[in-house]
Amino acid sequence: MKNLLRRAHGVYRTEGLGPVLEKTARFVPRYVRHVAGTYGLYSSQRYLDALQWLNTCGHTAVADPFTVVYVDPDRITTVTARGPNPGRFQWQDLGKIQRGDWDQSDQRVEDLPVVRALREHFEDGKDWDEVEFIRHVLEQAERGHVIWRGCSTEEDVRKACARVDRLYEQIREHGYKTKQTLVEQGDQSPDKYCTGDGFNRYDEVIVDIGRDGQFLFVDGRHRLAIAKILGLEEIPVRISARHERWQRIRELAREADSDDRLPEPVARHRDHPDLEDVLEEGRNERA
Repeated sequence: MKNLLRRAHGVYRTEGLGPVLEKTARFVPRYVRHVAGTYGLYSSQRYLDALQWLNTCGHTAVADPFTVVYVDPDRITTVTARGPNPGRFQWQDLGKIQRGDWDQSDQRVEDLPVVRALREHFEDGKDWDEVEFIRHVLEQAERGHVIWRGCSTEEDVRKACARVDRLYEQIREHGYKTKQTLVEQGDQSPDKYCTGDGFNRYDEVIVDIGRDGQFLFVDGRHRLAIAKILGLEEIPVRISARHERWQRIRELAREADSDDRLPEPVARHRDHPDLEDVLEEGRNERA
């Protein structure tokens, strides 16, 4: 709560009272629903079904929100402008279809402080203490501000850096493993919020999809940064939200008469990972 008040104060100082009230009105309902989820609703299939219905109402060719697809990490170059807090509240947005200009973001993944920090450490060979972002985290922790991985003390920061080092070494030495694999191996609990939710199985790098099929980063910056640094050809990702125009392309793909007569928007994106399921469904129905 302290950090939320600090952020609200920062918005007030830079943007004024109006934006504070607007952002608060958008944030609070999502926060309340998320807290309710962590107290047990996320383990209810009825609740999850209701979330998906609300997020996709009126659309066809709706994708399974837990489906994992494989994407070249170098194709994820821009950060989504959909909000508020699409990463934190990703489980509220199961299968979300949304109109608007949120996919026209110009914020680059490479400019994210965490991504820059990992490049400084792993590519430039800087000690964590020499990394500008980590120095900033330590300064903020001394002031009682938590801005990275729940770190409120210097010891927390050191442990977090060590965890990032271990993650990097694990991926470099053993390859990038899906959360499903890690859960099956017993390396992670299947539960993320409450007993029985099973969400850790699907806690991959999260992306949105814009109107032209572009992948927009939502969550999982440490894993994405490491994948980029190591030059991996593909990683598993889960799709949080789709732009309404892109969803229309999915619907056209689902309705196509044959693979030889695909509508132009679909043919242009024939090999897109997010069209594989609907194209396959169409083939099965025509068979």
